[in-house]
Amino acid sequence: MERHVEEREKVITAAVWDGDHKYNEESLKELNDLVEVAGGIVVGTVTQRVRSYHPATLMGKGKLEELRREADRKDVDLIIFDQELTGIQMREIEKQLERNVLDRTALILDIFASRARTDVGKLQVYLAQLEYGKSHLIGRKNYSRLGGGIGTRGPGEQKLEIDRRRIREDITRIKKKLERVKATRSTGRRQRERSGMPTIALVGYTNAGKSSMMNRLLRESESKGREVFVRDMPFASLDPDTRRIVLPDGLAVYVTDTVGFISNLPTTLIEAFRTTLEELKDADLIIHVIDGSGDDAELRYETTRKLLVDLEVRDAREILFVNKRDLMTEKKLPFMPVEDTVLYGSIKHDASIDYFYEAVEREIESLYVKVGMSFSYNDMHVVEDITNHFPVEDFEYENRGVTLTATLPKTYLRRYEKQIRRRYV
Repeated sequence: MERHVEEREKVITAAVWDGDHKYNEESLKELNDLVEVAGGIVVGTVTQRVRSYHPATLMGKGKLEELRREADRKDVDLIIFDQELTGIQMREIEKQLERNVLDRTALILDIFASRARTDVGKLQVYLAQLEYGKSHLIGRKNYSRLGGGIGTRGPGEQKLEIDRRRIREDITRIKKKLERVKATRSTGRRQRERSGMPTIALVGYTNAGKSSMMNRLLRESESKGREVFVRDMPFASLDPDTRRIVLPDGLAVYVTDTVGFISNLPTTLIEAFRTTLEELKDADLIIHVIDGSGDDAELRYETTRKLLVDLEVRDAREILFVNKRDLMTEKKLPFMPVEDTVLYGSIKHDASIDYFYEAVEREIESLYVKVGMSFSYNDMHVVEDITNHFPVEDFEYENRGVTLTATLPKTYLRRYEKQIRRRYV
């Protein structure tokens, strides 16, 4: 199987900066980390600051020659640019360097392809690869991998000669499949909505600690949900996981762990993963998890904020959780808003996260109401359902049935209006 980033393949990374970007150094460092994640090893980096990009090669002729000599000296066959290249630019740079060239987008797609495990994840990555490949066919004689966009790792193997027409046909086919998936996911969301329980979405930069947070909530909850996959690497999982969690005060919620974000996330991936990220738009509460220990914490924070806006997630309640406090050199992050919804802690090392539970309960308490209820003995199956899912107190057996006081989601008021005798403020 052809792959662009072979295990421990030597790579030189390159970046051209026009002075308009705030996080040039941080982005390049992240690119180097991504090369390691993909299985390569960075043996050199070449950068250039320019007033304007060269339309054909980004870099000027002299800097490109310097890059070629550096690749000769270190016996490197692959150059990866931090900027996204057009098909024409990629062809021209390869011609000048006499080496394979990738860009940041191709590298991220490569990593996503290696991480895709479920059918949905594979479809979403395949769609993004096809969309990317459609604009990078110029100068390529064939397009022979099912993975499509970068001609490397993919969700399957199928050698084809694909032109633009064939790619368009494949894109249409994959989009139809994802529409069917979207309909299935919508059914699941509607079922959760009918349950009346609030929904919480964990979002944040990749490797910030979202999945670790989900697993801690599961371990400390009365629910016995299966823990989610965690590994100390970017994009350990591409698929959202939703679990029912019971908070310490007895309130039940659905919590969804979403795919991690990254700076300069390819537009093709954002579009492809909209099926997955629809969960965010319906959430009652967003918990934005931030790795507070890194030098690029501000970049990661701003990247996630921007992507949430791009996904039209604007009005949900939000808690900002700055994770890995034990590794931070300062007590606070200076760029964070001054609000009581900003929490500092460590999911792995704090003996107690009661401060976190209290913040969540404050944010969602307005979605619940405390009511007094009466049931006949013929409705004991309903009583059992309520006592299994919601906080119940003052439970008493009487001649004609049972009375109880329960804290229910407000959406349940109409469902049980005949049994409700009193509402507590």
